[in-house]
Amino acid sequence: MAVLCLASLVGALAFVAGQTTAPTVATATTATATTAVTTAGSASSNSSWTFKSVRTVQARVQADVPVWDATHKEWVAVFPQNTVTFEQRYRAAMDTINTATVEGCLFYVQTEGINKAVQAANNCMRKSNMSYIWYYDIEVVQPVLSVSEFGMNTGYAPEYGPFTAMDNGMCTPTTGTTVPQACMQFTGLSGNLALGDYIGGELRATHQYADYENNYWFSWPSSCFTQTFAAKTDACRNSAMQKGGLCPYGTKPDGVTCTFSFSVLGYISIDELVGITSMVSSQTGKNYTNHVEFCKDGKYEWDFDTNTGIPFWADPLNVTANAARSQKMMDFYAAKVAAGTGEYANMKPFPKVEDLVVQNPSCSDNSPYCNKQPNGCQRTLLGQICVPCSSASPACKPATRPFPALPVATTAPPVTNAAGQVVPMVTNANGQLVPASGSSVASVAGAIIFLVTICLV
Repeated sequence: MAVLCLASLVGALAFVAGQTTAPTVATATTATATTAVTTAGSASSNSSWTFKSVRTVQARVQADVPVWDATHKEWVAVFPQNTVTFEQRYRAAMDTINTATVEGCLFYVQTEGINKAVQAANNCMRKSNMSYIWYYDIEVVQPVLSVSEFGMNTGYAPEYGPFTAMDNGMCTPTTGTTVPQACMQFTGLSGNLALGDYIGGELRATHQYADYENNYWFSWPSSCFTQTFAAKTDACRNSAMQKGGLCPYGTKPDGVTCTFSFSVLGYISIDELVGITSMVSSQTGKNYTNHVEFCKDGKYEWDFDTNTGIPFWADPLNVTANAARSQKMMDFYAAKVAAGTGEYANMKPFPKVEDLVVQNPSCSDNSPYCNKQPNGCQRTLLGQICVPCSSASPACKPATRPFPALPVATTAPPVTNAAGQVVPMVTNANGQLVPASGSSVASVAGAIIFLVTICLV
């Protein structure tokens, strides 16, 4: 604790002396203590509770095919820039992205990628050139403060925080370059709470073009999450304010230094799954090689205006048909991996849901909400989503002990000038809190007094 306080005081004094960074401090309070915490959202030793590691298998729709690294025996991402080393390629595969439950991942393809109008507007490609589905085996440990903040919120999946849209390697801006509050709460950017690099998860079941009862979306913040792939710099990635939750390769998450690690199990081609590459072109007399060739031959996957298209997407608004569609996708992958030919020789099968349930902790151990349910919650799907039980069942695990009181994040007092006026602050490209253009700081006495106070507690 002394080290944390000293570092914060040094930062505050340096800021007064004209340095470019200002202190960003969060405090955590329980019924018995007031405690300083790091901007990563880790609680002090006053709270011994920690989130128990959860293994979850999820999916992501991608434009690019993963590349096999034979040395490390891992599937990685190779992009036009900044993916030279293995570490860069591993990171790129999960560099501030959204995923979905495996059982629900076709929801995104169906609602945003297959409509005839979409391919017409995208030069015969699906939106964002959706071409592959990657399957991820992920280990998660949520930060304590995020569980304290969101643990009873029924708008999010138990064990998760709010979902944050992420595109092109960054949190999707709400307006201009302003990222959502949920994104700023990872490390307390712009004076927000610092809750840690938590993973968000929410149910996304219904849409005018689809109804998938098992579709959850997740958000995974990696380093420099306020900048696009192309704009990310080493300084931003290494900034304490934007370090992200991804663990270095080979490191397990602890909820403090990092919050998730992963391995790509494998992938499938969407064109092959839906049957496009088994259809014969009227122009060449051969099977189509991809969606673009299929489209330029006058074909389309689905037309929601006329409710017509290829057999794979039939009955898109029927929840039962969509569940069967998802199962067909999972069976397709399983059969390919079992055959083990070509690239599939390096892919791994999905684990069994029942094995994941045994391996993972009880929902009541990690989720305050599940802990308070009379019949507990049960883990479901490959994603291991906790679902409250309406009645007693062998699959449901009621709590065996009350959930402990957790630290609660609060923010430090604002920085003021000599006249006592609050100084407007902005976050720069490196995630550092600095005075807004035209502002000056003559004194940060309030912040320093606050720091001295918590250091002496």
